[in-house]
Amino acid sequence: MPFVFVLNEHLTLNIEPEKLPQSSEDEINLIDLLIVLAKHKKMILSVTFFAALLASGISLLLPNIYTGTAKILPPQQSQTSASALLGQLGGLAGLAGGVMGIKNPTDSYIAMLKSRTLNETIAKRFNLQQAYEEKTFTDTLKELESNSTFTVGKDGVISVEISDRDPKRAADMVNAFIEELAKLMQNFALTDASQKRVFFEQQMKQAKDKLTNSEIHMDRTPNTSLQYLDAVRDFKYQEAIWEILAKQFEVSKLDESKDFPLVQVLDKAIPPEKKSKPKRSLVVVLATLVTFLFASIWAFISEAMQRVKELPEQAEKLLALRTNLKFRG
Repeated sequence: MPFVFVLNEHLTLNIEPEKLPQSSEDEINLIDLLIVLAKHKKMILSVTFFAALLASGISLLLPNIYTGTAKILPPQQSQTSASALLGQLGGLAGLAGGVMGIKNPTDSYIAMLKSRTLNETIAKRFNLQQAYEEKTFTDTLKELESNSTFTVGKDGVISVEISDRDPKRAADMVNAFIEELAKLMQNFALTDASQKRVFFEQQMKQAKDKLTNSEIHMDRTPNTSLQYLDAVRDFKYQEAIWEILAKQFEVSKLDESKDFPLVQVLDKAIPPEKKSKPKRSLVVVLATLVTFLFASIWAFISEAMQRVKELPEQAEKLLALRTNLKFRG
């Protein structure tokens, strides 16, 4: 029986009941989902329980990994006397700074710690190819690299971390990295100091020649002319440059001869008492949740396939799909 709505005396609206909007029978709601899960609960729970047991067993077989940690302070630009007096060079500061190698010291530390030279030294020192049971030395270096972490904190402190199955070896390797870094930096420092000494020595010789020429030019210029005033100013300028370079040359010789600390250890590595990984509880929980999720999805897929088979038209389409998916020789 139709519903009759009288909007006004001139307009009447008739609506058939079967034309009213209705909820689709195929609409998925929460109850439908719960029914599917309840129907397949035995399969879901058994598979999830088996995955939890399997993950627990595997996690127990995983070896304990310990991480040794040490912290070092980055080098300071003021470690050498020559760098402290660099500002006195005036126009030569840019040239001298390039030769003296003043750059970001933290980046230099990280680059050296990651260098193949340093890693090869550590690998040979601790016989890591045998410890890691690797066939080639290249694979040994790759594993050492994956077990090593070098980071810089917001405070500029560099952290050196090495992971290993043996807690003592983990700490010893961290300290060995720092020791080898200090040796490498010492060699570079001696080379850098020698380069600075040679640079200032060459610049001082050139400045000496210019000073001599300026003095000769001043003596040959009449002291009553304007050219004489220019000659005097040039002589004083060349004299000041020579004095600065002479001081820098003496300081660079001192830097070359002294043994200043390049690596400052804030915290030395000690054998860790607790493992850093694996986190067995996390492995079991993740495996259980992932398995439960996939088992639930499989239950919904199985239910959907069963419903398709019950409908003749859908069954024919499913058969056609399977036929087209088969590989033909």
